[in-house]
Amino acid sequence: MWAHFGDHPNRPPGTFYSARSTPLSYYWSIFDQVLVRPALLHAFADDKLQILTASGAVPLVDATGRPHKRIVSDHLPILFQLRL
Repeated sequence: MWAHFGDHPNRPPGTFYSARSTPLSYYWSIFDQVLVRPALLHAFADDKLQILTASGAVPLVDATGRPHKRIVSDHLPILFQLRL
């Protein structure tokens, strides 16, 4: 999943953000993932996998690009497609 999200400058680098005051903090994590059985892997559309930052006109992130915890959730949803 990191290969799909970590290297895209116009997308969030993960689905969960946590700014802890610890000596080591990675800030972004991907706890939300897509699991596909090997028999369906050929149908998984890599180019359609994305982290959603809005649902219609409702933003899911705040002004800093982090999940909008008070309005929606502390996790951003993932959208994917299977070409069956």
